[in-house]
Amino acid sequence: MRSHSFGAKHQRGVSFFMLVVYFAVGGGITLLALKVIPAYLDYFTVKKIFAGMATSEEVRSGTVQDIRKTFERRALIDYQKSVTVDDLEITKEGNETVVTAAWQAKLPLFTSWTLTIDFSVSTADK
Repeated sequence: MRSHSFGAKHQRGVSFFMLVVYFAVGGGITLLALKVIPAYLDYFTVKKIFAGMATSEEVRSGTVQDIRKTFERRALIDYQKSVTVDDLEITKEGNETVVTAAWQAKLPLFTSWTLTIDFSVSTADK
């Protein structure tokens, strides 16, 4: 009598079902990245604007109106629309003027799922 050993004769590889699962997971990650990346690009644009404002004379010695105009001009140049001049909080800390903005990015993922990301930028960030 011959004994059959099935272990060596089984095929190896990925089944069709697992291939579909891999593509679904990969597609989900790609969809999430495509939704999140623009929000972070906006964040880095605002951060760049605030970094430039931190060293500008308008922020150091200007009025609140001057600071708002400076931000508005820089935001227009960088085509940034996530933060408006109404979102700016302008305070004095010692002799230093500090400009802060906080906002939320609400990203619709699916029909009833929304991803909310909180962002905050300040001229005091070094």
